[in-house]
Amino acid sequence: MVATVPPHLLTPRPAPGVRPYPLHTHDRPVEGNVQPVMRASATSASAGVRPVPVAGGFPFVGTGLHVAGLVPVVLVGVPLITLAMTVVEVSPAELLGLLARLDVPGLFGQSAILALGATICAMVLGVPLAWFVARTDLPGRRVVRFVAPLALAVPPYVLALAYVVLLAPGGVIHRGVATVLGMSTFQIGWPGFIFGTTGAAFVLGVAGVPTVFILVHSALSRTNPSIEDAARSLGLSPLATFRRVTCPLLRAPLLAGALLVFLYACVDFGVVSLLRARTVTTALYTYLLTGYAPPATATLALALVAVLWGLLVVQRRIQRSGAGSTRGGDGSRVGDAVLADTRGRLGSTPVSLGQWRWPAALGAFVIVSLGFALPIGVLAWLASTLGVAGLPTFWWSLVPHLGHTLVIGASGATVAVCLGLALALARGRTTLIEPATWAMQAGYALPGTILALAIVTFVLRVAPWAGDTAIPIIMASVILFASPAFQACTAAIDAVPAVLVRASRGLGTSTWGAFRRVVLPLAGPALLASWALTFALVARELAATLLLRPPGYDTLAVRIWVHTMDVGPDPRAAAVALLLLMLLGAVWSVSLWLSGRSEASTRLADRRAQP
Repeated sequence: MVATVPPHLLTPRPAPGVRPYPLHTHDRPVEGNVQPVMRASATSASAGVRPVPVAGGFPFVGTGLHVAGLVPVVLVGVPLITLAMTVVEVSPAELLGLLARLDVPGLFGQSAILALGATICAMVLGVPLAWFVARTDLPGRRVVRFVAPLALAVPPYVLALAYVVLLAPGGVIHRGVATVLGMSTFQIGWPGFIFGTTGAAFVLGVAGVPTVFILVHSALSRTNPSIEDAARSLGLSPLATFRRVTCPLLRAPLLAGALLVFLYACVDFGVVSLLRARTVTTALYTYLLTGYAPPATATLALALVAVLWGLLVVQRRIQRSGAGSTRGGDGSRVGDAVLADTRGRLGSTPVSLGQWRWPAALGAFVIVSLGFALPIGVLAWLASTLGVAGLPTFWWSLVPHLGHTLVIGASGATVAVCLGLALALARGRTTLIEPATWAMQAGYALPGTILALAIVTFVLRVAPWAGDTAIPIIMASVILFASPAFQACTAAIDAVPAVLVRASRGLGTSTWGAFRRVVLPLAGPALLASWALTFALVARELAATLLLRPPGYDTLAVRIWVHTMDVGPDPRAAAVALLLLMLLGAVWSVSLWLSGRSEASTRLADRRAQP
């Protein structure tokens, strides 16, 4: 197919970071001849470099691209501006008096302590797990590497419910101890540490372990283990090598993982509300329900947004400083020798654990089980107490709530993926992509309670009729999850070989035809996978859905919260959680299957595109 393309269409690919070619290549001057370009294409393909993204010539050209770039900015900015207008409606003296009653320093202090505790817990558990899997002869390390990220599919508030059932007074462990001692639970005192800041920090830390594991394990896989081998050959112990060599090389991913866990702990509502921890998000929820001092509530919300966006700026800078390079312990740039090549990875001998192999394997199994197997097992046991006939009957009664979850998840995912696809195609064609990317990441970092407060304020001022519809929930879903949808759509579009699109255009196909007949078949499975993942994120969202849902329009996430908050750990809450996990597991499986199909079709297209 490449041989039939006119030579002027086979233009060289730009270097990474250079603006990609649009589809309309016939209006660009071309230098050189076809043979060097074909050799360069073959070299790049053989080196594993993806073709340039297809960024132009689609129906989203011209004014449409600018509109797509403005949408995230408007979606995030307008509700927050409306919220800020509430603040200026009172005098500064009156506002300070209202804020004095809210104990603002105490709320921010509690939130910071909780987030710091969650971060420490996630790092203590996740970093050693990643190192043992990547660098040692740990038994079953391939299984751990596959299972550890699966905990991301378990919503943190479901983890909180499981650990309340397991560790709370009157829970599984308390009753088990009482049974062994032949006493009643009333005769044995049991600490309620699972409730409050300590328990919330532990649960959020366990929920953050997969994030830390993925970042650190990925970084370890890219660094050359021969550097650590050299350190050990010079007499350093494995612990000293980890502290003096490995940790400095992992500075960027370690800081990025810590900040991600810290940010999530700051914005979380489900875990802290179920475990009775008082933070800024739970206080905002209470003030919103009671209607207390809207200007003071809005000020508290905007203050938290400012803190979170500041942390987001720091996190982006860390990512940029660590992208494409690894730094030594003194902060100096380490050359390409640090990056692992295939021979370095295959030739390096894993660290031998000796007699500690099986104790280390047991520890890895325990860490992985904390966020995945253990909570699912506890919830399954509690749900089974409904009986063989009672559990299916109760699940049948949840069909309307399941339908609400499917409608909201599908609607929010569709709008978010369409926006993400439009922005992915608009790259290089409008200057608004960078502000749009910032706006999407800022929206992703917003707490659900604050976003709900801003949307409620906006809807009451502009469109009160929309308050009893699903529009506010869909709007919140797009703001919260447009960023991961955009990233997934960008990866899908970038995987399409640009030479095939140019060939299609050279054969007379219109821009829409090239998109429909070349890009969409190749990127379609990956785009469906991104839709499935976005659907899972929307379906599990609790805070925004709880506050913005129409009357009687409960989702499965809301029903978990209702059953737990009403009477404590209830078998019905466990049954709803299991149903939600089955839904998310099915969506996760479909997403993995579609991603596999997309990778296979892309590899085949790459081979066919090579001359």
